[in-house]
Amino acid sequence: MEELKDIKGLVQVEDYSLYIFIAIVFVSLVLLYFIIKKIINYKKSVSPIKKAKKELKNLDLSDSKIASYKLTKYGKILKEEEFKYLEKYKYKKEVVEFSEEDLQKIKGFLNAV
Repeated sequence: MEELKDIKGLVQVEDYSLYIFIAIVFVSLVLLYFIIKKIINYKKSVSPIKKAKKELKNLDLSDSKIASYKLTKYGKILKEEEFKYLEKYKYKKEVVEFSEEDLQKIKGFLNAV
């Protein structure tokens, strides 16, 4: 009996499960926040049609070169219309102002939009 040794006391084991749970919840909440933010921004994003209408409403017809480029770009988004009459106002260093006939066509198109 002398060989028997005394039973040692209980050893306390560290439990980190609470910290792991808090970390998992925190990471999940951060991911959920970014997913919701992404969904909201996607819904708020402007459709190309709305952008085209906005750009055409704010179109400055005094600069015929820039106006003809914008009319061609955004006009094709809204309607399948040919803008061949605007070719003489593009691709040149210096261009003249819109003629009355072209100005009437442009205003008619802008009113239809």
